[in-house]
Amino acid sequence: MSETSEKLLYVISAKKELAWLSFKETFDYLYNLETGLREENTDKDGIKNKRFQAIRALDSLGHCDFNFSGDSSKNKVYAASPVLVRLPSAGFPQAILAGSRSPNTIQQLSDACQSAGDRINLEIKEQASESVLIPKRVAIQAEDVRELEAIASSLGIPFIETPSAWSLLHFAASIDDYLATLKWSNDRELSWKRETFEPSSLQFKTIEKTDTNIRISRYSHPSRNTKTCYLWQDEMCTEIDIDWGRYAVLKALRRNVLIYDKRTFTMAVPASANLPRLLERALTLCSGYAATYVKKLPHDPQIQGFKLFSAIPPQVAEMTAAKLGQTLLMQSLNIT
Repeated sequence: MSETSEKLLYVISAKKELAWLSFKETFDYLYNLETGLREENTDKDGIKNKRFQAIRALDSLGHCDFNFSGDSSKNKVYAASPVLVRLPSAGFPQAILAGSRSPNTIQQLSDACQSAGDRINLEIKEQASESVLIPKRVAIQAEDVRELEAIASSLGIPFIETPSAWSLLHFAASIDDYLATLKWSNDRELSWKRETFEPSSLQFKTIEKTDTNIRISRYSHPSRNTKTCYLWQDEMCTEIDIDWGRYAVLKALRRNVLIYDKRTFTMAVPASANLPRLLERALTLCSGYAATYVKKLPHDPQIQGFKLFSAIPPQVAEMTAAKLGQTLLMQSLNIT
């Protein structure tokens, strides 16, 4: 990876907010620069997937927030304020740099660490090789929490002493909380093109009829390039966020899909069943590394693709699963 990996965050940070079209153009330009591809040779579907993977990674790492609505012209990406976020790790206190970043930020942080004494360890690492345009992980380890606080103060940014992973988990809604906010109706089904979530493979497929009383269907607008999801249960329906909707169906059918390896502190989440955003951010801020991807795990061959989150304490894994009505599958994740 080259320094191009930092440039997307530099642009978002400088602009403070970007319309989705501007973000798309910026990402596509930097992606082609990074990969050495000419625009006419770019795989359109491939770059679209990379674009959405990048925005989810930037959000889960705490670098930015995004607001997506049915009207794509109103979709925006916002830079988060810079902050030192403590990790929920044992041993010496550690924190990662989250939020906006400029080309001078890491050097300024390095100078602040040197001024704080020789007991400070500054570690800068690239994200996983499959991550595209995701900025480096910048972590600081000190012997005392007060040293981390002093470094943040010298930079004029906050230091969050309570690990954000814990705060986010306690703040985030549960699947039951979310479902309680929905408004149900007995409206007729949309006549648009429809795909229905298949719980066994976790994929949306063209299915005419299901053998359960609950389903989530995704409808494509006939003229606009937008999709709308509805949860159906016993002939009633409600519009729903797709990330919550999948877990509503899985909870109702008692299908558990979250895997945890207590030996390596690794949690595997199906890539086709993304966690709701706050829960995904909580897991990511346990390590400061974006989730890595594996194509398949032997535990459930029907599921294609898993996102692996590292350095997850058992209590965090259990609480995340409970929020979604899931029971963790405690299994070894021997991944080479």
